[in-house]
Amino acid sequence: MYTTVESPAPTRLSRERILDVAVRVVEAEGLDALSMRRLAQELDVWPMSVYRYFRDKDDLLDAVVGAAAERVALPSEEGSWKEQLRDLLHRARELLETDAPGLGGQFPRALLTPGVMRFSEAGLRILGEAGFEPRQATRAWRALLSYTLGSQGFAPEGTDPDWPRRVRTAVASLAPDEYPALSSSATEVVAALTDDSEFDFGLERLLDGLEAALDGVAGVQPS
Repeated sequence: MYTTVESPAPTRLSRERILDVAVRVVEAEGLDALSMRRLAQELDVWPMSVYRYFRDKDDLLDAVVGAAAERVALPSEEGSWKEQLRDLLHRARELLETDAPGLGGQFPRALLTPGVMRFSEAGLRILGEAGFEPRQATRAWRALLSYTLGSQGFAPEGTDPDWPRRVRTAVASLAPDEYPALSSSATEVVAALTDDSEFDFGLERLLDGLEAALDGVAGVQPS
């Protein structure tokens, strides 16, 4: 059983209206509540009417993520290229940690939507202006974006309150003779997998490496 999500006054069906109602459902009840049938009920139309605008639920979810990404303000062009990239990737991460349950996990498959590609456009612009050649810039951006997306595999405490306990239990249950490295560094392992600030540690190492490569090839002064 579900509750009715407050929808806009009935108007002519359109892609924008469908998307608006889909976002309302996800924000109110989470991703699992969204289905083509549920959406049709909220819109008071036949389910097949929705399929005229979206091929399937995956197509709809891509559009929902793209719409969420479009609402994220991109960073200003002030500051060094490293500062701009830090800001940009933190904003991408905030989108991944959206309050709508399950929506952030759809980000990787929605990479080619215009809304999400705004992040890639901004990232490549920043890298290009820093002095990276197109091939270098695209490879660097892939590494940075892959790292940011992958970091979501380690659920921070704010996302999953039970995560720290689960990590401690898992590490403590390991046999020291079979997992000597993990067992001898148990405290550090738990901290690394549960402290959200670890994202910044990894990001800084990537940015430092890119800066060193740029400095070595182009003679650019460190930022």
